[in-house]
Amino acid sequence: MTAFKFRLEKVLKHRRRVVDEHSRDVARADRRVAALSRRIAELDQDIVRHTHSMIPREGHALHARDLIGGTSWQDHLHHMREDLDGRLQTAVKDLARYRSRLTGSWRDLEVLSGLKDRQKDNWRVAQDRRERREMDEIGQIRAFRHRGAKYSL
Repeated sequence: MTAFKFRLEKVLKHRRRVVDEHSRDVARADRRVAALSRRIAELDQDIVRHTHSMIPREGHALHARDLIGGTSWQDHLHHMREDLDGRLQTAVKDLARYRSRLTGSWRDLEVLSGLKDRQKDNWRVAQDRRERREMDEIGQIRAFRHRGAKYSL
């Protein structure tokens, strides 16, 4: 009895490697989106804190240079926030692209796995037929001998 050999085994292994590679890409992109989202949340908190620090307390007055410095720092924080927003949008698009690649590579892998399973089932059916045929031939030979034939096959 011969062992089953899938002719496209190398392709299947390659597809598995591609799925693993795309999974790593998705994980990296997901971590990048999470890190940028965290950084934006921290920056938003910094903006709120700085805004609250600019409100004069009772009995205290703001000086012009403090107001100018605070405003320029506020502008800097808002520019950083806009930059991070742009980077986050790019990272989200990259994540979507990597996910679609992963989905496509999973589909390819599933198709090849299904093909391998069908071919293996067909091979098993053929092997069973071959074994039954051989057993039938052996049974015929034994029956022929048992009946006392003058010659054997």
